[in-house]
Amino acid sequence: MKLGTILIVDDTPENIDLLKAVLESHSYEVKTASSGSQALASIKESIPDLVVLDVMMPEMSGYEVCQAIRQDPLTKLLPVVMLSALDPVAEKVKGLEAGADDFLGKPLNQAELFARIDSLLRIASIRKELEAKLLEQENEIINLNNLKLSLSTDASDIMIDENQVNTEESHRSEITMVVIQLHRFSQFVTGRQTEEVAIILSEVHQVLGKLIGQFFGKVQRFSCDEFVILFNDPTPIDNPMLNAASLAKRFNTAFNNLKVRWNQKGYSEPLFLSIGIATGYASLRMTKIHDKEFYTVLGDVREFALKLCHGADSGEILIDARTASKLNTDLAPQRQRAIFLDDNQKHVEAFKI
Repeated sequence: MKLGTILIVDDTPENIDLLKAVLESHSYEVKTASSGSQALASIKESIPDLVVLDVMMPEMSGYEVCQAIRQDPLTKLLPVVMLSALDPVAEKVKGLEAGADDFLGKPLNQAELFARIDSLLRIASIRKELEAKLLEQENEIINLNNLKLSLSTDASDIMIDENQVNTEESHRSEITMVVIQLHRFSQFVTGRQTEEVAIILSEVHQVLGKLIGQFFGKVQRFSCDEFVILFNDPTPIDNPMLNAASLAKRFNTAFNNLKVRWNQKGYSEPLFLSIGIATGYASLRMTKIHDKEFYTVLGDVREFALKLCHGADSGEILIDARTASKLNTDLAPQRQRAIFLDDNQKHVEAFKI
């Protein structure tokens, strides 16, 4: 398995061949360029994971190449390691001023080179994950705003806002969490008009939003294909387990009715639901990221609800033992199976309603 793509930039063919052989022997995919202009053209065509850049090159020095990389918004965070046989102290300062992430002298110490590359790629990977998470959260804000627009003024109170909780400190609370997964959404979107997708999602949002308000739930997450609803926090209620299970049953039935209506309109929908419910204590707080507020939940209950949802079959509602113990005979939970968590050391007993 390739560990990442590295672009080598050096005007000496022998240096390129040697470094290429060394990197490829450690499972890196390697691209090469013999000048600064070639390097920038290669990066424009396909951005690598890291650049190993020689300082001394004709026409365009490594410093100039690095500055050009930093000036492009698409590559301003691209990891760059600069190499030079000149005075390492003076050249390192120049390299860092040009925007390099690291600087190594020649002849190269291979162990040091791989340690620096591994460190920079690991940092870059973490940064990409954080950027993806932020983008996901920004999309979540858009979806929440769209949900508010599709509901009545009163129903939009199902959202958690910063006025309901202390934004400075976390607190512990026993909650019931419902996770609803809308499966095959990406297949559903493919090849469809935006208006068609909007109609389907609006109908789903309308039904679910009204049920959340009816059973006194609060929306913690609302994306196109996953919904997370909290009961008993930040607003305490008498029987959060029963309310959560009742919402899940009602929404599952309503969703099946929606599918019948969609089929009557000529849609052939691959969409299906799975639902997981868990009860337990969690640490909760309002967190601000980029001037946006997010209600975060930390604890086993979150992990259990997610795992139950992801382990449920099409149209299945799985709940944990704590939730099952509080339900009345009308819902009649039946033990199904043990669902193991990611570390395979813990598991949650799954009951079906």
